[in-house]
Amino acid sequence: MVTKAKIGVSRCLLGDAVRYDGQSKPCALVIDKLGEQFELIAICPEVEAGLSIPRPPVQLSGSLENPLLTGRDDPCIDVTELIHNYCLKKIPSLNELSGFVLKSRSPSCGLNSTPVFINGKCVTETSSGVFARALQAAYPNLPIVEETQIELSKTLNDFIQAASQDKMKGLV
Repeated sequence: MVTKAKIGVSRCLLGDAVRYDGQSKPCALVIDKLGEQFELIAICPEVEAGLSIPRPPVQLSGSLENPLLTGRDDPCIDVTELIHNYCLKKIPSLNELSGFVLKSRSPSCGLNSTPVFINGKCVTETSSGVFARALQAAYPNLPIVEETQIELSKTLNDFIQAASQDKMKGLV
């Protein structure tokens, strides 16, 4: 039996209704194409950290370098510490992954596509979510993409090749 390499996937991309609004964002390329070649490990940092479905939406705020996760509609909501604690516990257990596909624009999972708000104004739309930052810091060589990036066939093929090679390194 051939063992498939494991890649992490933002759970909402697999069709699970775990987003803040109780919806999902299924991505056929991830489910079908990557699902053929890899074992897909579903991860939702916000739900796994203990937030409800549905839940008040959060956004990155306060700082570009070290943003907080605060309520979009209610700035009194602050789940920063909850998500940071989740990252400290979860990320070390992901060392068997050969790649990761993250949900774009997410304050937890976005990779260079997430807005940051300071004093109510968007100061950038190219930041990374709290989980994505922690994942990159822990595994700087891990192939990581957003679902919007793999819509380009070259990026999809590059990701598949890099994630497959990462798995092969572990077998040698």
